[in-house]
Amino acid sequence: MRKAALVAHLNATLELRAAQLKAELAATLEARNSDTKSSAGDKHEVGRAMVQQELDQLEGRLATVLSMQQELARVPLDRIYQRAGFGSLVHTDRDRFFIAIPLGAVELEGGTCYVVSIASPIGQALMDRSVDEVINFNGKRIAITAIS
Repeated sequence: MRKAALVAHLNATLELRAAQLKAELAATLEARNSDTKSSAGDKHEVGRAMVQQELDQLEGRLATVLSMQQELARVPLDRIYQRAGFGSLVHTDRDRFFIAIPLGAVELEGGTCYVVSIASPIGQALMDRSVDEVINFNGKRIAITAIS
């Protein structure tokens, strides 16, 4: 699995999520703004409050996606890593981990890669480790076989 292909795939995934969230936001705003006040005033106000709460959640999710896009843009694609760190693709005898943003399991090129942040437990366990080092994580022995 090439890091450049993985980053391109992640960028496309985040771009799609951002577009979907923007569309949901626009539709929800339109629904809120087109809602006319009825004679059942309290019901109307409760409905508007619920819509506003949904808008706040959507805006929070969009802000998270935009933040992940910015963080991913900071990943140096041409850097050679001796030790695991931000932007490194760590191959182990069990799995592959890309230390960058908290996105979870990603399928690409016929394999799975776990996209994790530095702050995640596995990200912390892998940080500053080098090839041939072994870590114990959740009771499992994990050997680092390559870092790119």
